[in-house]
Amino acid sequence: MPSHTLSLELACTPEEAARFAAVELFLADLASDPAAQPPGELDAVFGAKARETILGLVGHPEPLGITCRYDRDTGVLTLWAINGRPNLAALPVLLLWLYPEKLPIAYSVHVTERPELAVWTIVSLPRIEITQHAGEVLARLEVLRAAAPGPRRIDLVPTRPLPRADD
Repeated sequence: MPSHTLSLELACTPEEAARFAAVELFLADLASDPAAQPPGELDAVFGAKARETILGLVGHPEPLGITCRYDRDTGVLTLWAINGRPNLAALPVLLLWLYPEKLPIAYSVHVTERPELAVWTIVSLPRIEITQHAGEVLARLEVLRAAAPGPRRIDLVPTRPLPRADD
């Protein structure tokens, strides 16, 4: 399978950046301890059943394959792929949950060896859009921002049960 490069920079506060880091750390803990629980601050984001919700969103046991770094000087959270294998199905849904007040959000992914073939994903409350036309992304973001009445919370629940150990 080819390696993929993820490019996502999000202007945010340290508290907002900590949301993604908390999910990432919980999933890392889970790899070594099947009974691991997410930190309590994620209950405010994912509700009373944060563990089940997070695992359902990322498709556990599929690895997230994404890590983050927050630059306090610039106020930018950067996400990138680990080992070239980001879970591209989980990322837009995690962004919906973690950053509803920041929507729409756009990011690009490309096969590492072919950066000219970037695919852009635009995540917004009404839809998730995918395009290969980088020139359309800014205009599309402006249209979605103008149409949005303001920040809203979206509540999604996993539609399938989590796999059991005996499955």
